[in-house]
Amino acid sequence: MPLALGRQRLLTATYPWYALRDEARGPSGGFVYERKQKKGEEAGGIVPHVTLKSIANGDAPTEEVLVDRPEQNSGITRVTGAFCVESTIPAPSDDLEHEQVSSAGNSGEVTFPERLLEILRRSPILHTGENKTLTLKSIRPPTKSLTLSAEGVAINGDERNVAFVFGPENGSVTESLVFEAAREAYMKGYAHLFVIGFAVEAKARMFVQKCNEVVGIPATYVQATTDLTMSDLLKTMRSSQIFSVCGLPDVNLYSEKGEEGTMFRVQLLGLDVFDPVTMQAEHYKGDDAAEQDKVPAWFLDTDYNGLCFHVSQAFFPRTAAWDSLKLALKGTYDDSVWDHLAGTVSEPFEPGDHKQVAVKVIDDRGNELLVVKTLSEAVKQTATK
Repeated sequence: MPLALGRQRLLTATYPWYALRDEARGPSGGFVYERKQKKGEEAGGIVPHVTLKSIANGDAPTEEVLVDRPEQNSGITRVTGAFCVESTIPAPSDDLEHEQVSSAGNSGEVTFPERLLEILRRSPILHTGENKTLTLKSIRPPTKSLTLSAEGVAINGDERNVAFVFGPENGSVTESLVFEAAREAYMKGYAHLFVIGFAVEAKARMFVQKCNEVVGIPATYVQATTDLTMSDLLKTMRSSQIFSVCGLPDVNLYSEKGEEGTMFRVQLLGLDVFDPVTMQAEHYKGDDAAEQDKVPAWFLDTDYNGLCFHVSQAFFPRTAAWDSLKLALKGTYDDSVWDHLAGTVSEPFEPGDHKQVAVKVIDDRGNELLVVKTLSEAVKQTATK
């Protein structure tokens, strides 16, 4: 959530423009500083430096430059340029996953799965947005399990036995972990599998979506808030929104002929959100004005390397933020510019070295939902704006 808010605030904020010494070199050429006074006080970037020595000798004070006071050009408004948010991602390890999913040894210390199980007992409510929740009860460790972390009962009109698998404390949920857990849950006759983690790999997220088709049991990815890393400092109550169910972006990739070769576009078709009442996924249409507002932001990486998501294009369908920026800029602009920034179709782009793209959608709770497509999946037609 802090990252999502920070990105939106940076992209919709305005800043002063400072006078440059050399327009061709830009900021690297330095800024213009002047000495001026306002109501008898120094208000410019150059100020006199009065010392006891200068007073005693009757010398003129030397001048100092205050680097934080360059001259401003009020006729120009500056906005945020291109930027990328990066972080250190712990490398996932199957050994680490099995170590954390399994029970503790004889050390007597509370392990991460045991702590997460206790938190799930204290806050047995999954939030799915739209004021919908799924209540759980009878949450307990499974008997003789190889992969599953917990089992319980989901209450949604009737009662169904469901299984849980916890991802690693430091790392992402992997496809192999989901597959092994789903296979075991299916063999034991559970009605649903919930995969709980702090982060999830793109392939694992896609496997969760297609788990019913591949293994025979429906699965849902549940995002655990990073506040859980505070351990005992976190106050856990039934009303705490610690676990939230994440949807999956629905996108299409198109190819078209450009002047310099094949170009590609991405269109956000909508967002799939889990409905706890029907235990099915609901679809929000990206081209529906009423439902489009339910997607605060989505980003496109035109050459995704599988590890670091680099924002190549950014879009904010919820247009209130752009209205604030238009007022701050105090100018007249082509409506097509704002329509594009609030739209669901990307600008055309050239194929990258990795031959795949990634789309990341930010939902209302700040969850980052990622889907990856290879360029070979592109449909040969033009996306409609």
